[in-house]
Amino acid sequence: MRIRIAAHDPFLQACDLTPEEAAACHPAWADFAAGFGGLSGWRETVSASGARYLAPPDGPAAGGEGGRLTICGPCDSCLDVAWSLLRAGELAPWDGVVAVSQRGGRGQMRRGWASPPGNLYLALALPENPPQPESLLPVYLGYLLALYLAQKGVPALFKWPNDLLVDEKKVGGTLLEERGGRLVAGIGINLTSAPDEKKLRPEHAFPAGFLAETGRFPGPVPFASDLVKFLQTCYHDCVTATCSFPPVARIERRLALLGREVLIREGGSDVYVARVLGLVEDGGLRLMRCVDGTNRECVIHSGGITLL
Repeated sequence: MRIRIAAHDPFLQACDLTPEEAAACHPAWADFAAGFGGLSGWRETVSASGARYLAPPDGPAAGGEGGRLTICGPCDSCLDVAWSLLRAGELAPWDGVVAVSQRGGRGQMRRGWASPPGNLYLALALPENPPQPESLLPVYLGYLLALYLAQKGVPALFKWPNDLLVDEKKVGGTLLEERGGRLVAGIGINLTSAPDEKKLRPEHAFPAGFLAETGRFPGPVPFASDLVKFLQTCYHDCVTATCSFPPVARIERRLALLGREVLIREGGSDVYVARVLGLVEDGGLRLMRCVDGTNRECVIHSGGITLL
């Protein structure tokens, strides 16, 4: 994985950053420096757009196949930085942006996402023209994140449509944005801290957690590098090779709350109890609910799930 730091780039809407500032912002970023044997020898490069970046010395840690990670300083959102890079022609598929922190991180329905240093804030450019139905892509991405953590020994599940759970605590989430035919995935994962319970919205579905509760995890940069390689490999082996998503029966293996009764919030005022049955081929959620004394199966494509 190739790494570069956005040292100065006015159009990125991010603060300037040096390797020393990145490493000093939080203890978790010490892994960032250690992975390159220290921070000496970083060289400056200038992109086609005139932006200045810093790159580590040539070597195994700096080169290799795969995408490129751009590290940026505090910003409004790593998604905004990614879209700026994409417009400048500097963000290819599987290239990503990792932000030290965010002032205005956003989640589903534009909800705020607490973004202090130490956690992962990644915006990842996805390949164009995903297979149909495209509405299954957000669910597939949540499945892959849960699968990645499961292979690291963490019992992770994804809660439809876009939350990442460990031991029934929310440790992360995803947000897919599409502009002009390009797709960028925002991925936020609590590595070292979680928001205080008092700062969560009143109707939050699960308490917040972080991965350090389950054991030691690397800092944001090595974590992002390994995660992107995993996502790229899975996507290539399944989606690119077969031109289709995996069957939903496989994705359901990592679906949280399967078979359980939950509270569904669909729309502004439609709230009801239902049992989670699984997924349909377009990514919708299959439910069994009681209507006028009769159990009926239904499918929803938007809404929220809360424990009873």
